[in-house]
Amino acid sequence: MSARNLAICVCFIFAVTFTACDKEKATEPPVKTDLPNKTESESMTDGAAKSPTPEKQPEAQPQENNSPLDTPQNSLAHQMKLLAAGDVEKLKACFTERLRSSITAESVAKGKKELSSYTLDDLYASEERGEYKGSETCKVKMKNGRTLTTFMLEDGHWLADTVWFQ
Repeated sequence: MSARNLAICVCFIFAVTFTACDKEKATEPPVKTDLPNKTESESMTDGAAKSPTPEKQPEAQPQENNSPLDTPQNSLAHQMKLLAAGDVEKLKACFTERLRSSITAESVAKGKKELSSYTLDDLYASEERGEYKGSETCKVKMKNGRTLTTFMLEDGHWLADTVWFQ
């Protein structure tokens, strides 16, 4: 086999491989990382705040889950209200089991002072949906681009997996 024929075969193999990879990518759903911002008043006009990810909305509707933890955005808004009220025990229920012991009166008092300088739109600017160990996740990013927290879906409730107000 001549060097020319070998080069042609190698090019053909690469072309087939790249075409197959492109077809796999075309069948995957697109990942939205930068979603449009929605003000709290706009999202509350429907009676309940909606998740900024339209693909996930139909799943939440049939359940008729009126919990304040039914979407990641509602969960964060609820946590902000509890933090402002200083309600440590109710706030613990909004976090995953591994973090509940770290929600203390001192951490809540410190977070309450900082909370006054942020709005829901500042803290919940975009989201990235994913999966971890079989559970649905939602990474929430602030307006400045930094990750605020990751929510885990547990028994129909979105629980924060980091203490975001410390």
